[in-house]
Amino acid sequence: MKDIDVRFTNFEYDKNKHYFLFISELKAYGIGYFFKEAIAKVLGLKKSNIEFITIAPDVFEQYNYDNLIIINELCDKQNRRKKHHEFIKDISKSSYIDSIIDSILRNQDELFIYMFESSRYMTLNKRDGVILIGPDSSIVETLSNKIALYDIFNQIVPMANYSIAYGYDDLLKSSEKLMNQTKNPLFISLELSAAGANSIIANSIEDIKNKFSSNKDDTFLVTEFIDHISDPTSLGVVINEKEVYVAGVADQRIDGTKFKGSTFPSKMSQKVQQDIIDMTRVVGKKMGELGYRGIFGCDYIVTAKDEVFFIETNPRKQGSTMEFCCALKTMLPLGVPNLPEIEFYAVTESRRPPRMREPDFFKTDIFWGTYNYKIDNKLTTHSYLPQQRGEIEMFLSVAKNKIRKEFMILEHIGQDFFVNEGSFLGRVIATGKSYKDVDDGIEMGRRMINYTVKSYVDQNFTLDEKCYSCPYYEITAQ
Repeated sequence: MKDIDVRFTNFEYDKNKHYFLFISELKAYGIGYFFKEAIAKVLGLKKSNIEFITIAPDVFEQYNYDNLIIINELCDKQNRRKKHHEFIKDISKSSYIDSIIDSILRNQDELFIYMFESSRYMTLNKRDGVILIGPDSSIVETLSNKIALYDIFNQIVPMANYSIAYGYDDLLKSSEKLMNQTKNPLFISLELSAAGANSIIANSIEDIKNKFSSNKDDTFLVTEFIDHISDPTSLGVVINEKEVYVAGVADQRIDGTKFKGSTFPSKMSQKVQQDIIDMTRVVGKKMGELGYRGIFGCDYIVTAKDEVFFIETNPRKQGSTMEFCCALKTMLPLGVPNLPEIEFYAVTESRRPPRMREPDFFKTDIFWGTYNYKIDNKLTTHSYLPQQRGEIEMFLSVAKNKIRKEFMILEHIGQDFFVNEGSFLGRVIATGKSYKDVDDGIEMGRRMINYTVKSYVDQNFTLDEKCYSCPYYEITAQ
């Protein structure tokens, strides 16, 4: 019998298959295929004999995913982002998940749990035979704290001037002091603020009052806002305190303080990219000293003078992980370990896997970009987009010159859905042979998502440009 929080499941157990659990939002669903490839090599099994069960919180109208379990108590036709710790708590106490684990462990000696982000609320791995593959959750919590980040890293990589404010009154005093010292705007954030949530760029004390007047007893990080021309991000794996694998550098799409996606390869000069790669190794080795093992990302800013400043580390599989996995598959020789395989060896043995190889950072056969269509205001959808699949195949087709460019729209929630602010309406992934190929795909995908929103009118899209997939466009020819 299913739990009340099990909103959807299409999983049917096959005792002839070897299983692992992948716990993530559906935006990272494809990473499960790369971990499947990794453990097939590690365990000496055929990939066709391995299946993964994805446990996710995403509420959609329909699901075109194999072996999927959705844990979410929301009412029908509603969509909002579930807090990560609440989601993990629900999984850990689920009798349905427990029963699945019982069935699996009757036929295999061990069950791996692979997580997008480690959490101290995960308790399933306390069972005999259940093994969590990922960073230690206590270290993840420390590195997710922005104040702790500055204490740990400000002496080893360039960072902005900062101060810590304890409570709202101290925030106003600290902000005024730093603003007078630097003559620059400030970036202000609560201790925990992923993807730009709970943070602002403040040009005046009034901006701070408008944003944080209700946060009387919180602790704040107050930093100088450095004028910059780019927001690059890197991805890698902490293998141990001496070895850090770097997958590459991409440019982030930032709207104010909100992350909207990434583009690869970075448009920064080779020198700047090399500085970022070098800093990523320095940060990763420090994380390794603290006991961190696994995939991580780093965010930076670059000024017009090519100065690079470290902003934060993301102790998890950040938003670009799936695309980096796909790109590396096209850039590296057949059989070279992928990112999940490198992470597996890092977590279980603190060493590199055989044949590990980094890519040529300044040579690629493929360009890619992502765009997260995130909602700022409550709205309702009035149409849907197809549930597309095959992101890995799309990357390979472009890299092998079967097609020049392509884009996909993933995770569109469906028709007649009420969408809460802060939730995703869909996501666009574009590939090609140039930045223009990628930008064209992102823009077309964004426009198609626009058409699924009630009362939306895109004034920049003319009637002649309408396509067959947009039947609900509301403007008619005069």
